[in-house]
Amino acid sequence: MRIRRAGLGDLPGVARVLVDTWRATYRGVVPEAFLEELSYEGQAKRWAQRLKTPTWPGRLFVAESESGEVVGFAAFGPDRASGFPGYTAELWAIYVLPAWQGKGLGRALFQEGVRLLRAEGHGRMLVWVLKENLQGRGFYERLGGVLLGEREIALGGAKLWEVAYGFDLGEQKW
Repeated sequence: MRIRRAGLGDLPGVARVLVDTWRATYRGVVPEAFLEELSYEGQAKRWAQRLKTPTWPGRLFVAESESGEVVGFAAFGPDRASGFPGYTAELWAIYVLPAWQGKGLGRALFQEGVRLLRAEGHGRMLVWVLKENLQGRGFYERLGGVLLGEREIALGGAKLWEVAYGFDLGEQKW
């Protein structure tokens, strides 16, 4: 396993991880039509647009298997107006293919992003996760995340709830 910064050549793998993970994780939570509309091509184009934009403030990391297959990814960047004072950074996304979960890849992606955010001067980070995603919530809680609050969002025509977890980047619980 290797964690590294992502490049344009990694985006088909990033797209596959996102689509496959969303379909496995959110079936029965997110409207089925929304999940079926997700496509590898569409996601690869969205990520390419971000990476090609010089002012995109995010950082994208991939986890790859020994054979070089992208099996997970994480995106970090500045807080996107969460409303929680003092939280200047955010874990925007982190996904690992279901077959690769439980092997430490999510934790390794998380750690790599935290290292980068610390180096950029960030002291606190938050992440939003769907309230019904108990597996994801458990992951953040095991890493020491503190529940900060919740908000309602619209996704695929449905109203859902997200919860925010906060992390003090100076504490090493992970």
